[in-house]
Amino acid sequence: MELITILHRFAEGLEYVDANTTHASANRRSGEVYLPGVKTLTERQFVLELTNWWKQYKSIDFNPRNAIELEVPYRGIPRAKCDLVMSTNGSPLQSPEWAIEVKHIALVGNNGKNNDYGVAKILSPYLKDRSLIHDIYRMQKHGVAQRKAVIGYCFVYDHESCQEAKRRHPESMEFIKNIEGVLRLNDPEGRKYSVMPMVEFANDIFSERKLVHNLEVIEFSNAWRHPCGGKGIVFGWELKPL
Repeated sequence: MELITILHRFAEGLEYVDANTTHASANRRSGEVYLPGVKTLTERQFVLELTNWWKQYKSIDFNPRNAIELEVPYRGIPRAKCDLVMSTNGSPLQSPEWAIEVKHIALVGNNGKNNDYGVAKILSPYLKDRSLIHDIYRMQKHGVAQRKAVIGYCFVYDHESCQEAKRRHPESMEFIKNIEGVLRLNDPEGRKYSVMPMVEFANDIFSERKLVHNLEVIEFSNAWRHPCGGKGIVFGWELKPL
């Protein structure tokens, strides 16, 4: 299976998980319980529920049967684990076809207010930030599969998405107005806020350093369980070998 097909599965599964998850995340510091939806699922919980969907509804993808596993230890790095390994080409999970790290890039928080951690989550060189660039280097040196990829998912916002959110979530107007405030700050005329400029910037850096193959991007549009959800993109790169 090629990366573009994997991204299609992520986008399709994301919409299913958004509509069907029963998990409620909470703020680690305050204990505040977040509204449900992919928007507020931790990456680990999202990957777990996506994998369950994939095995149930797209089991034909896997060869050997059910050849997908979570939290697989890296070789030579104590306590470090790869988010997801899988095979579609007959390779056993002892030497899987794919190893994948997954990142949720959040432009706004649960309450719709600005979130400034997106840049660090993609490009930070510091280990503490657990960024995509960190995942790339770690996978190249300590990879557990024949092919390796990093995948991100992110909700995006504009005037139209806010209007749709108001229609679907009239009880959450404060959250949506917070998003509109972020849109005004980011793009006073167009009222748009997308992760794509950041992804394209990262692609320039990754490509210049000869770390990755071509950037792949898939859109999704039906993840409205949370008022700060809605539409977005799934993006990813297959890594080049060292």
